[in-house]
Amino acid sequence: MLILIYGANTFFGGQDAQAPAAEVTRNASPGIDGVIAIDVPAEQLQSGDCLQGFTGPLENSTVVTCPTAHNAQLIETFTLDDGEFPGAEKILNESEQLCKSVALDPASPLDTGWSYHFSRPSEATWQDGDRMVACFLALNEGSVRVSMLKEDTEAALNT
Repeated sequence: MLILIYGANTFFGGQDAQAPAAEVTRNASPGIDGVIAIDVPAEQLQSGDCLQGFTGPLENSTVVTCPTAHNAQLIETFTLDDGEFPGAEKILNESEQLCKSVALDPASPLDTGWSYHFSRPSEATWQDGDRMVACFLALNEGSVRVSMLKEDTEAALNT
């Protein structure tokens, strides 16, 4: 059974907005170490990114190729509908449902060692136009060398 983990500070209050980080350059041809980009801000991560050093959905991570050892993957992002802020509990429930709806590779080594993590808008960020939900699967301990996403696995088999 996968456990939903979320930061209390994200749920109960927002953090002060910070200036956007400079765009991190991604290596289109990573070397044997598999490193695509180091110290990537959360807002620059892309769906399918495999991450080393993942500590939380709002923290910087190193993006690596999925065959490289990693402890998390950004499995999908969603944009919530515009309108009035629906409330923290509704956002939490909708974010959880969206993240758990992502098609994962049934051959992936998913077990109780994995947890869903996600970022979602707070009331303060909603007022600034934030509608993004970012869904991560992260290992509670250790690392893997596979993608958790069904389409990533299928694409790798067809090349």
